[in-house]
Amino acid sequence: MAIAAHDKFRVTHHGIEYEFEVAEEGGYIARVPAYPSCITEGDSFEEALENVQDGLVEILTTARKLGLEIPDELVSVA
Repeated sequence: MAIAAHDKFRVTHHGIEYEFEVAEEGGYIARVPAYPSCITEGDSFEEALENVQDGLVEILTTARKLGLEIPDELVSVA
């Protein structure tokens, strides 16, 4: 089964749920449903996963420093 552009699928990796979408121009768009401002992309699935994991750590580290609320399911990340 081929994955078409705009198809979305979710992957749980190390207890965190990520959402991926095949980009029309190629590659993948990656999001963290529990923290909607965490969105990135990558030329491959592996690159998108690495980018979204790195981005999530940075966002949550900053959120913690600013005293912002972090969803319970993401507390262990930052």
